[in-house]
Amino acid sequence: MPDWRERLQAVVAAASGRRRPSDAFRGLRAMALGVEPGSIRTPADEPWSGAAVAAMELAVDGATATVVAIADGTVSMYLSRGGGVIGAGEHAAVRGQGQRFRTVVADSRGLLARTADFPIPGPGQVRFHARVGDDRFTGVATEAALRGGRHPLAPLYAAGQDLLTEIRLASEPER
Repeated sequence: MPDWRERLQAVVAAASGRRRPSDAFRGLRAMALGVEPGSIRTPADEPWSGAAVAAMELAVDGATATVVAIADGTVSMYLSRGGGVIGAGEHAAVRGQGQRFRTVVADSRGLLARTADFPIPGPGQVRFHARVGDDRFTGVATEAALRGGRHPLAPLYAAGQDLLTEIRLASEPER
């Protein structure tokens, strides 16, 4: 049976040219948030800590951006209008921030609600999702409240923004 990375690669290959961007987004998002923690293989030199899967989703101008970090070092960003970055965790700085984000999310799971599904954020909202063991968690706040830094979920937002910065830096063409 193919592991979750092989299934992700198959979804990406199928999405190229044959699907609407929103279909590819939904498929990639569902696959990343649905990965079974027991199927994740971490490198031998990396300790297992934090959430098996942690995600931050932002609703911006009627679209959704999903940033996901997985315990095997995979870090990706999916955009509901098409595009994104897959495999950003190959960069050490991104991988390190992904680990930090997963740890902050796991440490904050007491602020999140148990859930059976992972809803998309509404306009102006940021939503966090986590898979810790067999448990699923989610939490939501307005981006304005998170930017102010006083909301209980603000540390998750800050760690997610740091991860986004590293993805952006790693994705810039070299000069």
